[in-house]
Amino acid sequence: MTDTSYRILSFAVEGILRVVAVHIKPDGRVLELTGKNRQGKSSIIEALWAALGGEKFIPSDPIHDGEDAGRIVVDIGNDSGLKYKVTRRIKKADNEKGYNTSLIIEGADGEKFSNPQKLLNGLIGALSCDPLEFIAMKPKDQFDLLKRFVPGVDFDAIAAAYQKDFDDRTDVNRDAKSKRTRADAITIDENAPAARLDEAALVAELAAAGKKNAEVERFRAAQAARRQRADGLDASAEQKRKRIQELRAEIDRLELGEQEDEAAAADVRMEIADAGDEPTLVDTGDLQAKITAARDANAKFDAAERMRTEKERLIQEATVLERQSAALTKAMEDREKAKQDAIAEAKMPIAGITFGDGVVLLDGHPLGQASQAQKLSTAIAIAVALQPKLRFITTKNAALLDDDSWKALVNLAEQQDLLIIAETVNSNRPTAVHIEDGHVKGAVRQAAE
Repeated sequence: MTDTSYRILSFAVEGILRVVAVHIKPDGRVLELTGKNRQGKSSIIEALWAALGGEKFIPSDPIHDGEDAGRIVVDIGNDSGLKYKVTRRIKKADNEKGYNTSLIIEGADGEKFSNPQKLLNGLIGALSCDPLEFIAMKPKDQFDLLKRFVPGVDFDAIAAAYQKDFDDRTDVNRDAKSKRTRADAITIDENAPAARLDEAALVAELAAAGKKNAEVERFRAAQAARRQRADGLDASAEQKRKRIQELRAEIDRLELGEQEDEAAAADVRMEIADAGDEPTLVDTGDLQAKITAARDANAKFDAAERMRTEKERLIQEATVLERQSAALTKAMEDREKAKQDAIAEAKMPIAGITFGDGVVLLDGHPLGQASQAQKLSTAIAIAVALQPKLRFITTKNAALLDDDSWKALVNLAEQQDLLIIAETVNSNRPTAVHIEDGHVKGAVRQAAE
């Protein structure tokens, strides 16, 4: 097969799901299958996908009730005149549990292909999309489907990494804010001294003052003792003078003693005179008050230093955390930019389509906010992009379309040279194919050719 586009020329279904036998040759760009519910409309669409898409599209119980086997035949061709007949046969297994299936593709000259499903996969691609189902999808499901148009970008991994960085940044910002708050709550005493006072020097000065005062006390005691001795010697001299008269015999001895005592007393008075003025006492109360004040000042200084150190530590830690937060933000932004660059380079199915945060955007706005016509054209473009070679798409939800939307669907099919097989309920459009009880209503009931 060549790379040119193909379209369905005709198809026949026999004994599959609710279909007994139908043979349809599409006329125009929209094939409308209509009728009451449970008559086989959806079965025709499912049978087409079972024939073309392979076993992943075959239902678990595909055979029509009362039958042992069924088949789907699809004729496809292109503008170059190439034609191929695709025949999918489905038969109940011998144990009547499950089924067996076979696939044959024949060219116009009877040529058969050894790997027919591989050829079909090349035509219909790995995915299919019902455009009306796409419109009804949740934004996240639409987003997940369109991610496939951006190869090489793991959106889930990017989202997980973004969420992890976001959570980490939240924790970091919370810790940084906490530390800033704690740092701001620390109040440093403005009256605290700028430096510690030297308590040891003051204590040493107090000790020196005590030593000096002790010397003064000793000086006082020595002087008092000297005065007492002088007074005693004066008294002794007086007694001796009185006794001179009484003890003439001893006058010489007493006079000598008197002279000696007076000389000794003079010597003592000379010592008193030589000792000089009494030194002034040091006021230790003032020093003690200074020491107490120094201790209070140093306590304030130490407290202020501890607060200053703690504040600086918290500010440094907050700064580190804020840098971590900024790095996480940059990583998130870089990752988002790389994703957006990949999206910008991707070949999207329609101009203006891009991605938001888990939502598809059209012209910068969520797709859900677009008009019904915009949604429909976008959904069909996506369905075609997912299946570019075999120019057909199917929808089981066309009954939801109003008249204007139906006209838009027909116009889009014409514009894009596309066959749309659409299921409706009891349509009165003259071009609709009515399905009734597994047959085309009014057609001769015959097996699929």
